[in-house]
Order: sequence, then C-alpha cells, then structure tokens
Amino acid sequence: MNQEKIGNFIAKCRKDKNITQEQLAEKLGVSNKSISRWENGKNMPDYSILKELCNTLDIDVNEFLSGEKIEKNEIQTHSIENLDLILKEYYKMKKQRNIFKSISIIIGIITISLIIGFSCIFLLMGGLNTDKIITDTNKYQEVIGVDANNNYKNKWGMSEEIFPKAIDKLNVKDFKMVYLDAWDKQYLSYLVVDYSKDEYEKEVERLNKYGIENYIGYYGVTGFTNYKLLAMESDSYQGFVYAITDGNNRIIYVEMIFCNYFMDIKYNEHIPHEYLPDGFDATENNAYRIKMMKD
Repeated sequence: MNQEKIGNFIAKCRKDKNITQEQLAEKLGVSNKSISRWENGKNMPDYSILKELCNTLDIDVNEFLSGEKIEKNEIQTHSIENLDLILKEYYKMKKQRNIFKSISIIIGIITISLIIGFSCIFLLMGGLNTDKIITDTNKYQEVIGVDANNNYKNKWGMSEEIFPKAIDKLNVKDFKMVYLDAWDKQYLSYLVVDYSKDEYEKEVERLNKYGIENYIGYYGVTGFTNYKLLAMESDSYQGFVYAITDGNNRIIYVEMIFCNYFMDIKYNEHIPHEYLPDGFDATENNAYRIKMMKD
C-alpha cells in the first residue's frame, strides 16, 4: 500500500469537508498527532476506526486503500486490486499469533529434517528473538532521536522529542535501551537524569510546552501514582513516549514502542515497575488487545 498517497488523500478529503485535524481527532478518539502521522504517510489508521474514518470523510474503503476517488465503472477493478493488497499485508503480519495458530495443520506436516535445518540457521544467527540491550550512554544518540542509526530510526512514526537531544552534559543516573525485532521492531528505553534546580525548571517548562496527549485506557493505563506526568506522546496502537518526575529535580524519560497490541519484550524484566503507568499491560493476552481485536 502507498502510505504517502493514502495520507495525501486523507488530508485532501478532510480539507474538502472543512474539518480540522483537531476536529477529526476528537471525532475518532485519537490524538492530533495521530492524524498528522496518517497524513504525512508515517503511519496508518488502526483497522478498528477505519470504518468511522471513511464515513466521516465520505469515502469508501476501496477509495481509502487506493488513495483516490474511484469512478463507479472502476469499482470492481479496484476492489480486486485492493483485495490483493490486503492479502499481501495479511501475510506480512507474521507476528500475529492467531495467524500462526490458524495454520497449525500445515505446520504439522513439516518434516523433521526441515525443522532441524531451520534450527541450525537460527543457532548460526544467534537466535531471532534475542533482545539487544544498550546501557552505554556514549551510544545514546545512536539509538534515540532523529539522528539514530539504522534499526533505531523511525520507530513506527512515534516522536522522541520528549527525550533530551543529547545527554553528554547531563547528570545521567541510569540509561537502558532494549531493541527486539521479533518479526516487527519493538523498543523499550528509559533515561534517568538528576538536574540542578535551574536546569530542572527549564526542562519542566520545555516538557510542559510539549503537552500530554490522551492516553488513559490505552493498554489498561489509568494514570501515574508514584510520579507526576510532565509530557506524553501516545498512540492507541503503537504505545507511549513520556516524561515523569519525582518533583525533586529528577526526571525519568520512558518509551515503549511496539505494534499488534502487545510487546514481545519482557518489559517487567527490563524497566523498574514504578516507571510504568498504573495498570499498564502489554502482555500477549492483555484485555485491551482482546477488546481491540474483537471490535
């Protein structure tokens, strides 16, 4: 699918309807930045709100997937093309556990020799599902921000502006980045900084200007008890980037970015529980995922 073309189409249809990004976001129950990501082609709307989005923009799903208005005499052709696109996207979603379960019969007929062959390959590769953990602060800008290297760029369209651009002059007390590519890339990182009084006030001011996107209810989150939330970048599908403070010159920056409504990263083993939002559950069978998959 051409995400850039679809994004431009969403923007055009929204403007034709004289709807602002804020109004569309409010109607769909998403953040303004989610609308911006769609229109910039960085991300796609979740399937659970696709029907409502199309109804609001007065288009049908075929037109959405095509990224353009379709004449009546071309509907059948575009339907076939879009069905083919959907099937291709479906088979790309290897991470979806229910897909693997649905082909258990096929798996059952795979020969022992083939299984052994793949096992050898995985052993040579060092294992597909191995977390890559970075705690060296000298590598911070290689894995966080717009100048990050390779696999650490473009984290599913989520912004990392909440995090400091550089930390070489900061009093860093703890840092960890966990990267996992278990079919789809996932990221978990946190940075703990103790500021001087003046530096703390300036950083709090910067974060307050960034703002707090709606996040309540996503993955069971109810808020924060142990810390005060200063800034939040959230997405009902991709996760969270946020900053919290103890009110005593310490700020903790956290990001948990993933997809398909759950994390393969065992986050409870990598991040202090107190840094997580209250109620957060991104395990495979979390209630939020079950609900969204049913809707």
